[in-house]
Amino acid sequence: MNVEDDGPSTVAPATVNQADVSKPKSKLQTWLEQAKQLIGIQAGEKDQGIRVLRSNDPFYNEEQKFMDNYISTTKYKAYSFLIVNLLEQFSRLANAYFLLILILQLIPWIAALDWWITLLPLLFVLSVTALKDAYDDIQRWRSDKSINNRTTHVLRGEHWVEEVWSKVKVGDIIKVESNESIPADLLLISTSSPNGLCYIETAELDGETNLKVRQSLAETESYNDDPGQLANFYGRVECELPNNRLDKFIGVLAMESLEESEEDLAQYSLDNEKILLRGMILKNTTWAVGLVIFTGHQSKLMMNSGKPTLKRTNVDNLLNKIVYYILGLLMALCVVCGIGSFIWESIRGKDFSELYTPWQSPLDTTILIALTRIPSYIIVLNTLVPISLYVSVEMIRLGQSMFINVDLSMYHNETDTPAKARSTALNEELGQIKYVFSDKTGTLTQNVMIFLKGSVNSVQYGQDTVADAELEKNPHLVDFSWNKYADPKFRYSDQSLLDAVQARDPDVDMYFKVLSLCHTVMSEWEEDGTLVYQAQSPDEEALLTAARNFGYVYMSRTQKTVTINLFGTEEEYELLALLDFDNVRKRMSIILRCPDGQIRLLCKGADTTVIPLLNNKDPSKLEATLEHMNCYAREGLRTLIIAYKTIPDAEFQEWEAIFEKATMSLEDRDAEINAAYDLIEKDLDLIGATAIEDKLQDGVPETIANLARASIKIWVLTGDKQETAINIGYSCKLIKPHMEVLILEGDDSDDVKFEIIELQYRISDLRKTARKQGFEAEFALVVSGTTLRYALEEHIKQSFLDLALQCGAVICCRVTPLQKALVVRLVKNFKPENSDDDNITLAIGDGANDVSMIREAHIGVGISGKEGRQAVLASDFCFAQFRFLEKLLLVHGHWSYIRMCKFLRYFFFKNFAFTLVQLFYAPFCGFTAQTIFDPMYITLYNVVFTSLPIMLVGVMDQELSIEDAPPEVYEVGQLNQLFNKQAFALSGFHGFIVAAACLFIPYQMFAQSISFDGLDQQSMYFIGTAIAGIVTIVVNCQVALETTLWTVWNHLLTWGSTLAWFLCFLFICSPAMFHWSPETFTYFDGIYRVLETRTWWLTMCLTVVICLFPFIGYRLYVILTQPTLLQEVMYNIEKEKESKFTTFTRNLKAPLKEMADHLPLHLHKDHKGGHAVFATKRQQSKRMDLGRPESAQASTRGYAFAGGENYGRRMIMGGEAIVKVQRQDTRHCIASQIVDVEGEDITLPQPINVRPRSGSIRSSTKKAQASRVVTVD
Repeated sequence: MNVEDDGPSTVAPATVNQADVSKPKSKLQTWLEQAKQLIGIQAGEKDQGIRVLRSNDPFYNEEQKFMDNYISTTKYKAYSFLIVNLLEQFSRLANAYFLLILILQLIPWIAALDWWITLLPLLFVLSVTALKDAYDDIQRWRSDKSINNRTTHVLRGEHWVEEVWSKVKVGDIIKVESNESIPADLLLISTSSPNGLCYIETAELDGETNLKVRQSLAETESYNDDPGQLANFYGRVECELPNNRLDKFIGVLAMESLEESEEDLAQYSLDNEKILLRGMILKNTTWAVGLVIFTGHQSKLMMNSGKPTLKRTNVDNLLNKIVYYILGLLMALCVVCGIGSFIWESIRGKDFSELYTPWQSPLDTTILIALTRIPSYIIVLNTLVPISLYVSVEMIRLGQSMFINVDLSMYHNETDTPAKARSTALNEELGQIKYVFSDKTGTLTQNVMIFLKGSVNSVQYGQDTVADAELEKNPHLVDFSWNKYADPKFRYSDQSLLDAVQARDPDVDMYFKVLSLCHTVMSEWEEDGTLVYQAQSPDEEALLTAARNFGYVYMSRTQKTVTINLFGTEEEYELLALLDFDNVRKRMSIILRCPDGQIRLLCKGADTTVIPLLNNKDPSKLEATLEHMNCYAREGLRTLIIAYKTIPDAEFQEWEAIFEKATMSLEDRDAEINAAYDLIEKDLDLIGATAIEDKLQDGVPETIANLARASIKIWVLTGDKQETAINIGYSCKLIKPHMEVLILEGDDSDDVKFEIIELQYRISDLRKTARKQGFEAEFALVVSGTTLRYALEEHIKQSFLDLALQCGAVICCRVTPLQKALVVRLVKNFKPENSDDDNITLAIGDGANDVSMIREAHIGVGISGKEGRQAVLASDFCFAQFRFLEKLLLVHGHWSYIRMCKFLRYFFFKNFAFTLVQLFYAPFCGFTAQTIFDPMYITLYNVVFTSLPIMLVGVMDQELSIEDAPPEVYEVGQLNQLFNKQAFALSGFHGFIVAAACLFIPYQMFAQSISFDGLDQQSMYFIGTAIAGIVTIVVNCQVALETTLWTVWNHLLTWGSTLAWFLCFLFICSPAMFHWSPETFTYFDGIYRVLETRTWWLTMCLTVVICLFPFIGYRLYVILTQPTLLQEVMYNIEKEKESKFTTFTRNLKAPLKEMADHLPLHLHKDHKGGHAVFATKRQQSKRMDLGRPESAQASTRGYAFAGGENYGRRMIMGGEAIVKVQRQDTRHCIASQIVDVEGEDITLPQPINVRPRSGSIRSSTKKAQASRVVTVD
């Protein structure tokens, strides 16, 4: 029997028949064959898709060729690293292209450049990437070695032997001690706990740090850790093949019962609760013994360690297209140069051939030369394709990610959780988000549940929704001091509920019994005697805590019993069956045999799934309960229905047989179990409902409001009731008061389709009405999970999407995890008309039910909350609170987008400017593919002279500060205004213009010229060096214009890169280098001749001005005529700063006047008498006649004389202060007389000239109000 297909990497396992023939059948084999027949497995059934293994039978297990427990996560092998890594790198288009260029350069008759010119930058890129890959792989190898060499105890014969993990095999029995990691996937046999319980931590699997419980079969727990007994444990496990489902396990254990005769066989269903997975850590348990099921790379942990889905940004996709465009352009240019060569050779080439190289056949030689020129120009113009672009982009993204990781404003102090960029490839896409899909519980809310209200038998109980601080001051708080098990943190203010409990109201009694018994919580007793609950769900913990405080205390549970304490009396219930909760059922039930001997099913769950299961005995109770639940939902509370039923013994026994058969199934077990659940969960008696409060996180309303201002639409996908979701929508300002709320409800496809059409007509009518009244109508759409199922059908989903996109907010209620992913995919795949841009989506959540939509969205954000870390592990970015999303998008995302766009525009510009110089030089060299630049300059241009400044801009530049940037500027990224095909074309055209200027201006300046010492200045070496310097200076000045935020590093790298050209060429062109290698350093003495020529300095300045001023003019034209929102905001901020400065200077006049009124003012000495004159401001104003209003005289005179000699000039020209006064009619004032302290008249020989200057405010409205700047001569 072929029991397992381990995939192509494993050897096909031997069949059972072969194993049986190899040796005589033993007694064990006989009863195992019988067990085979009992569970329906026949020999030779290769398509069963199951694994079969035996305990304490190494011969059989070895024949199955199971994978060993050795793991290796390395990407390469030491002996094949170089080959594999190079093949991987050359699979990238840019690297393969430059490899082709290198090969062409090795062909002598077409090589226009030395081969090392391409080899050096290519080696640099390949080496950096290879070193990074090698370092990462070495780190993985060290981690693997450390894990493989961990030790555990393995049963060998009748002794525990310490073995390394890598030697553990399938079928081994191993013993794990407290705080040790589980080395392989195990079937739990026994533990140190008498009930076979053990606690495990699953942080390495799903990131959750809260403890979970696993429990062995009751039939195996008696083996303990006795090696003698375990050596006689004979079992056969048939289970599913290795897979990556952490929450599912299907299997059957066939074993010999220790309590019965050896001939009797027993079989037991195995599920996930009896499995310990590799990577789990044993906690609060002394030891646990297990049978190895899966090992190594077939363990569930390793099968979940596959490569994550590769996400590419819009910029990445555009770059790939642009590279193809550039390749097409390059080929076109090379063909043009080939044609030019043919024409030139046909017209002028014969003159050269007569003197130098005779042609064999003129026509054939001309064509041959032209054809060889095409690959030659591919070599010369190869820098048009950016070899270092992708490496530079990755380095910039890494730097941007580091800023996210160290941002203290996104650090959550309470949980000690910093923000983290788990992916470094998506930073700029954070600045282009159009749609955010958010979970509610734990994402918008705190996921801290408090039992607040309840409805029992049509009677409401509970307090109002109030803050904790207010609740503590409430004088009506219920006193729970009588209950020694009460949780002191629990607060409740409705005494009537406690009165009903103490009166033993039967409905209230059953209500709290359901809460205390129907759950999966485990209890623990701490050393101080405190009872602690280990709950996987905050809802269960809140309900259990409420029941505990009202006297229904859950104490403990075993595999067969659940014990509660009722007012000091313990009651033990026999556990007959547990009907698990899942996201589809949205309910859980438990079947117990109560102390009175009756069998009862207790159920709690969502109203949408429980209400259809109720009987119709009391419609008024159901109506009242639903009314109460709607009230709770409108208050934003989470609700559950509570119900039960009494089951006759005969009915239960009949159902139990069906259920056990379903649990033993190896195929479609889940479907059969759910079908069995449905058979028993019906005709339930309604008890009431619970209402739990889950408060909003801090800053959620403000964050949603700011995201809305940034034109980001938010969709909330939640499992809560419709009313609860709507209330939360209002609370967090997702639904604004003036919004029209549209509710889409339908029970089938036709109803949903009709309602969608009706709502679209309604939107159209309301918009027309609103526009007539002078405003725009806004809408919010609410959709239920049932309706959503039909709305996502193929023939309806486009209409549904059209409706949803017209709404400012969308809330989907009662949705499943799969529906969340489908909604995200629907919006993600939609492309607006006349646009190639995608709707960039972001999904944010905190639980396992959010993982599917997080992976589906362009960007996934995980919140490390109360529901574990599954969402974090699946995310691209993670942090602790929803409010940090605003900083992530509007600051880091916005900045990253702008920086990356600046980098890309400049990168293509500088490459075009550099490369096209060679193209324009082609006619001057007869299209012979002769380069004008020094080969060393070609090699170092991108690596040394121009790359570092723009990379710093890409990492650190900042258009607006956090305080100045309003959310509205985020639209720049959403509209993709800064880098698109048009921006690329403009950058290329800009480079085209600069290249032409950098070649033709110096060429004309130096044409037919000689130096002072009589040397020729139009040689290729001289002009090539001169042009190289000018190109370097122009492109570095261009990056200076692109830089907004200047730091010391910007100055150092920008001007240092220009200085590097001078220093490098002084070294390259030195006599020593020429004598060392004359063939390599051919531009000997070029830089020295260039620098000593004054014409070059003039040419350089002229070319820089000619190249930069058109760019500045074009930018000014765009700002004045078609400014982006970002440019408008920057202008308004500058205008606001100028306005604040005007207000400041206006306020400065008052204290100056006051000072002038009370202090004596020192004047010039009289030119005639030479004596000093003193006067007060008040005395001056009585005698001075300036022919204008007194207020204007006072402000000017006091200002002029307040600081002594030339004070006014020092204030204006020295920048100490600027005082603005209102515009006056008199433009020239002369003070001819002034009165001193004694009252004598003194004539001033120097007049005081007051000249107003126009303000610089552009706005026509404010220009009329602008004050004039006063200068004093």
